[in-house]
Amino acid sequence: MKMTSLSRLAVLALLGTASPLLAIDPDLPYSSGSTGADGALDVPASLPNRYDFATAYDSARNEIVLFGGWDRGADGRTRGYRPETYTFDGTEWTKEEPNTFVAARYDASMVYDPVRQQVVMFGGTRADNVKLNETLVWNGTDWALLTPATSPSPRSDHQMVWDPVGQRVLLFGGNDGANWLEDLWAWNGTTWTQVATNNTPETNFTNQQHGMMVWDTAGQRLVYYHESNRKTYAFSNSTWTEVASATTPNIGAEARMVYDEGRNEILATALNQTWVLRNDEWEQLSPETNMLNRDQHGMVFNTQDNKIYVFGGNGPGSSSIFQDTRSWDGTTWTPVIGRNFTIDLAEKADGVFNYTTIDVPPFTNVRFISNAGNTPVTWLASGEVNIQGFVSLNGQNAPVNGFETVVAKGGPGGFDGGRGGVRFDVSGRFTGTAGQGPGGGASPTASSQRGAPGQHQSTYGNVILQPLVGGSGGGGGSSNDTRNGGNGGGGGGAILIASSRDINIDGGIFANGGEPNHSGASWGGHGAGGAVRLVADRVTGSGQVRATGPSNGDEGRVRIEAFFRPFVPNASPTPTATAPVAPIAQANQPTLKVTSVSGVAVADPPTGDLASPDVVFTEAGTATITVTGTAIPTGTPVTLRITSADGVLNLPSEGQQAVTLSASGTASFTAVVPKGPGTVQAFAEFTITQ
Repeated sequence: MKMTSLSRLAVLALLGTASPLLAIDPDLPYSSGSTGADGALDVPASLPNRYDFATAYDSARNEIVLFGGWDRGADGRTRGYRPETYTFDGTEWTKEEPNTFVAARYDASMVYDPVRQQVVMFGGTRADNVKLNETLVWNGTDWALLTPATSPSPRSDHQMVWDPVGQRVLLFGGNDGANWLEDLWAWNGTTWTQVATNNTPETNFTNQQHGMMVWDTAGQRLVYYHESNRKTYAFSNSTWTEVASATTPNIGAEARMVYDEGRNEILATALNQTWVLRNDEWEQLSPETNMLNRDQHGMVFNTQDNKIYVFGGNGPGSSSIFQDTRSWDGTTWTPVIGRNFTIDLAEKADGVFNYTTIDVPPFTNVRFISNAGNTPVTWLASGEVNIQGFVSLNGQNAPVNGFETVVAKGGPGGFDGGRGGVRFDVSGRFTGTAGQGPGGGASPTASSQRGAPGQHQSTYGNVILQPLVGGSGGGGGSSNDTRNGGNGGGGGGAILIASSRDINIDGGIFANGGEPNHSGASWGGHGAGGAVRLVADRVTGSGQVRATGPSNGDEGRVRIEAFFRPFVPNASPTPTATAPVAPIAQANQPTLKVTSVSGVAVADPPTGDLASPDVVFTEAGTATITVTGTAIPTGTPVTLRITSADGVLNLPSEGQQAVTLSASGTASFTAVVPKGPGTVQAFAEFTITQ
């Protein structure tokens, strides 16, 4: 049998100050081995934590447009009001990059003008609390600030709809900072004109406070719901009239209302409630799936698929801000996209995915369902890997309830936590069950003692993470005479991400051990941290990689293998790092190593750590590099690649004589090395017959 074997090893050399001498080669020699059979992993992008924004549906481009609002940030920390434009195409949200800057604002209003095929936005409160009367239009790629001869006064909390009969945008009410307004305006694409009204019920509209307004296509009229007095009004033929209904919604001051053109009815939502106005009567619906407990959200009707979409919004509690998007088909709310994207490993018995590229966008958390074999996750990519969101393989926290039947599951490749001891007056013993895995924590035999945390044992957690194994579970705590013991946490999972090109991480990868619980008698033990291994040409970014265990237990392992590693992670534990290391294989596997540089012996194996380089030069200059091979035929050509921040130098260069292994298994190169940090890689290709 003939096979081709490629053996290579890299060693880091600190070569002084950078000097741009060489062109950059974007493709270094590492290969992940991905077949690409699983295609690209493009995780749909969800909306950021956002509420109190302006939004409209652009029917010409079949997309939802959103601007501004309050953002809490992907990490849950307050960021404030954002001057950002997002669009939703039915699959994912995209942050647009318009040329025209528009100041951040909230409580603005937005509507689509189908005649001029542009979104119109008016007013709102700027982030510095200034009320605005700006008129802006969005053409699908950019904003334009218009300067009409006449405009409504500055305001926020107003309502805007498209009037298909008058072919105009209508604007009603709002707050100017001192008063709630009752004026009605029309926009014709050029200027604003105040609309005369009759029979305005001033006592009802005064202090109207965040009313909701839609255009009722079937009735050819405006319909306005006054949230303060829970009354409904209609406007047609220049006159306001009250719409009497036996039942009215009571859903707060930040509800949203939209006209459902597919079913010719009006829908209002907030605080987990769905109401519909049919034949001038309000009715509360009880859908099987609800729209979650939110207000200050977005809600629009999509004319392409006849569905209403709800997205974003604020919930109870200071940190409850929604990212998800749901659709309404007249019967139920269906999740379309949200913060969590789940991959079921059941389809991969070995846990291995062969991707072309991997893209995890911001505000998204990738999670996994373990397969029957509880294998680690292996992501192989032939192209770029870009992780802007989060990849989570954490072990579960110990459950508080149902401890006798429910355990804390380990992340994929990790192991389950143990159960606490059953109370002595029921079981006659104090001991619970140990955590699973090679280093599973023990459960004590004495009364009311804490379970032991998961630990590293044997090959679990070795420095090079071969084999790749997740964390062990924490042991169950012991019971006392009348109370059960606490459950242990699950061990963190394990993941290998390998790319033939680059891995960039500005989000995070987490394989933390799960927390235990306290039952009243004792604590369980923490789950141990899992394992994260990253292998690529380059690993870049400034995100987080964590495989933590308990403070009184054991950490997991993080390893980074790349020829360039400018990645400066917020990492725990501290990663080990080298150039890519070949997988462990059979004895007598051919090896090729850089053994000395200018007479300085290279440690075996080299650390490849930028903070502690294997070889140090003070200036650029000529260096002699010796390479040693084992189990490789004499006369095999050897090539050398010196990489730096400035580029790649291949030796021998084109046209030069080949360098081959001598009978003693060595080969030497002479190279002029540039200043700056870099790596030295040697590789050989030959045929083995067996």
